[in-house]
Amino acid sequence: MTLQEAYKSRRKKRAIVFFSLVIVMFILLWISLISGSSGVVWKDSLKFFDFANQERTFQVIIESIRLPRALAAIFVGAMLGLSGAVMQGVLRNPLASPFTLGVSQAAGFGAAVAIIVLPSFINENALFSQFGVAICAFLFSMLCSFAILWISSRVGMSPTSIILAGVGLGSLFHSGTMFLQFFTDEMNAAATLFWTFGDLSKSNTLSLWILCVVFSVLLFIFWLSHWKFDALGFGDESAFNKGVNVDKFRKITLILAAFCTSVGVSFFGIIGFIGLIAPHMVRMILGSNHAALLPLSALFGGVLLLGADLVARMLLYPAVLPVGILTSFIGAPLLLYLLVTLKRVQA
Repeated sequence: MTLQEAYKSRRKKRAIVFFSLVIVMFILLWISLISGSSGVVWKDSLKFFDFANQERTFQVIIESIRLPRALAAIFVGAMLGLSGAVMQGVLRNPLASPFTLGVSQAAGFGAAVAIIVLPSFINENALFSQFGVAICAFLFSMLCSFAILWISSRVGMSPTSIILAGVGLGSLFHSGTMFLQFFTDEMNAAATLFWTFGDLSKSNTLSLWILCVVFSVLLFIFWLSHWKFDALGFGDESAFNKGVNVDKFRKITLILAAFCTSVGVSFFGIIGFIGLIAPHMVRMILGSNHAALLPLSALFGGVLLLGADLVARMLLYPAVLPVGILTSFIGAPLLLYLLVTLKRVQA
């Protein structure tokens, strides 16, 4: 096979994967829109062809409940998948993700502070009464990100030091959350615990617009730097010889990736392992070329979370299982598999 034929074959494979994921996403979106308290009502599909003339109750259910929830799953999953691909690329570590680096645990601690420590302030302030928990979760997750970079900068900004700092801070914030829960009443403890499960039902128009804008801007920024991620794959010295300011690029990229994650989890709680799974699945199919890996990891993350949310709604029907619990069930075995695989490679 010539080089030109190999290039065409690779482009064709990428196109097939892209359109396959898009088709799967629309199928899952369609099933989500016709799924509710009565299960999957297939005949409701016909109502979409004459949606404007349907009864008002059906329109409200679709526009205010089912569609915002499905779109939130797509955007949050895409943001987590993109963040995971970025973190794994810039740190050259397959175990790097927003969840394993402690960003999600810091968001959980911020939510616990808002619910347990600052309820009076949040209820009395007009802005914080609606977004107080999300704002606190966002601030603490970004604080964790800056702390990771500060600690790792003290020991040379190596990928290993960044990951270890993230794991340590994630454990610290998780301990802080349990500490607050221990000294509060049962209602606040339950509210904090439920927030950490991940809940896409809190989606609204404003949060969806914020997710859409942040994701679109960051995807464009990351994609413009895809060649730098590829250069880092050959080591810091090789990337430096190709014109990459490694330390500066690593700092800026990790902050932007953490920001991407923080926006998503601050609205909807901790949803683990999407950022770990999505990039690996794409990498297994298409390799590590970041020009395709970054957008397709985002797309796969959206599909994965949308599918997980649909399963969470149907698995224990009529009860709704928090989607964060289901994604952890999926992600934890994969994490263990990766650990075993890496151990064998190192041996």
